[in-house]
Amino acid sequence: MLARHQLALALALGCERVVCFARQSDPEVIALHHAAETGGAIFHLASSLHSLLSLVTAQDEVIALADGVLAWPDLAIDLLGSAGVLAQPAEGAIEAGFERLDASHAAAGAIRFPGRLVAKLEEWPSDIDIFSTLQRLALQAGVPMRVLPEDVAGTARWNLLRSENDAHAIEAPWIAQHIAEASPTPTQALAMRCVRSFGPALMHAGSGGTAVAIAGGVFAALGVLAGWFGHGGLGLCLAALAWLGFSSACVMGRFERRCLLLPRPRTAPVLIYAGIMDGALLLLLTAGLASPSQGLLQAAFAPLMLLGLLRLVPRLPDIRWAALLEDRALWALALAVAELFGLLPLAVCLSAMALLLAGVFTLSRQNQLTPR
Repeated sequence: MLARHQLALALALGCERVVCFARQSDPEVIALHHAAETGGAIFHLASSLHSLLSLVTAQDEVIALADGVLAWPDLAIDLLGSAGVLAQPAEGAIEAGFERLDASHAAAGAIRFPGRLVAKLEEWPSDIDIFSTLQRLALQAGVPMRVLPEDVAGTARWNLLRSENDAHAIEAPWIAQHIAEASPTPTQALAMRCVRSFGPALMHAGSGGTAVAIAGGVFAALGVLAGWFGHGGLGLCLAALAWLGFSSACVMGRFERRCLLLPRPRTAPVLIYAGIMDGALLLLLTAGLASPSQGLLQAAFAPLMLLGLLRLVPRLPDIRWAALLEDRALWALALAVAELFGLLPLAVCLSAMALLLAGVFTLSRQNQLTPR
């Protein structure tokens, strides 16, 4: 995952060729090879200094990332937009494992420099630390030093991972930084907590948010099945779990997109999940309101109006609690409580009426404030 993140940085910076230093072509390297070619770059596997010298020409521009560097994507792209040696305050960075550059600065593990400097490595022994040597050569050649902002250095947004334990230690705060939201709904907040807890395991398994989305779909199907056999309260609770699963999949997809700089998430768009959830709620509520005296079409009218208003009203300007209104898990749990007390038909009708009145009031108020 770390190498995949570094590859994403290289591709985002416009690299046409990617050189990976590895001793052998194991499955992880093959996966990187495919990812690089998918991104439009030529992939090279290098095992020695000599193989690097044959791949870089004087006309090339080189971006090098140190082994184990986990960098904040947006910041790294901005700082490596032109030639420079990235550095950070030495205090704290030396203890974290970064190399010291001078009395007050330590390396940040990323450089961009002219390709002609690589030829100078011919004068060095073959067993040198290639990145460290290139870093020194770049500074000696006058490549400018760029210091990380103070609020980034020493935080979870820029790290050097030297072991598996370092990687496990940084996973939770790294994920938390990427999925942070200003004012999440209760379900989103719970989904973010779930991703922080189980996201690393899902990433190591390779399934990411896809497995969570599938679990959400299974809960939705089980909820519809339970409701159709007369267990409406249980079905609505399962639907709430389905929305939690879909929300977690969206959070996981957002993390993967930001971390790996993907053009789009690997999971389905939230509109797909919302459509599945609304379809499940429509079937559940229709089954709960159906009776021998009325057909399914009549029973589906009130739920259809409620779900339609839940899609329209939150999108009106200046509507309060819009995010809460779109939280399908809260609605499912509230309706499950109404079902428990035998008040589901009344709750559906009153909710639809309240949403309609809120929408009409908001529109009329907006028209009064808008000059003719």
